[in-house]
Amino acid sequence: MRCLLQIVTEYIDNFAEENNIQRLAAIIGGEAVIMHGIPRTTIDLDILFYYNQETNYYDNICKRLASFFKEKFSDDFEITHFEASKDPFDPLRHDLIVVKDKNNRVRKLDILIANYKWELEGLLSMESSHSGPLIPYPKPYLIAMKLMAGGLQDEEDIKNLFFIMSNSEKEKTYALAKQIKRDKNLNRILSSKRKYIRDDHLEEL
Repeated sequence: MRCLLQIVTEYIDNFAEENNIQRLAAIIGGEAVIMHGIPRTTIDLDILFYYNQETNYYDNICKRLASFFKEKFSDDFEITHFEASKDPFDPLRHDLIVVKDKNNRVRKLDILIANYKWELEGLLSMESSHSGPLIPYPKPYLIAMKLMAGGLQDEEDIKNLFFIMSNSEKEKTYALAKQIKRDKNLNRILSSKRKYIRDDHLEEL
């Protein structure tokens, strides 16, 4: 069986080609943290995507893409989609498509529809978000998403990602944190001790 990520990438590219639009997509979440070189585990795979289009022809891109997936995937997969939460306490508020193998042979895959201008900016800043295999979202923008999420694992990821950043990436991270009104949270997180996994041991630095 081919990798689910490869299959989904092929399908969203097919959808873009059929509708003459450009896809912008990247790997986010725990898998992106791992791909940036941070040791950790994750139970699912997350993708952020956006279809670059000059018109607003697709009012509900999430529903349309989910329907396209249902036509492409076999009955072994369950495809569900959710509209962005109207709950003001939901920190992310993305439209979401979930691709799940009913036989649990592969990890669940979540596709989040970009909902903020700075998220689109992150996709546009990448060298290959529009074609080819998906690559991890840039570190500053990944941290911004994790600041919005606000979980304990997100905070640990933020500290570890910041530790391996260049000075220019750190400057961008601070600017994004201020833009999304999470700069105080960022300062608090970075002032706490960082845990780093090395040689299968958990150490505090």
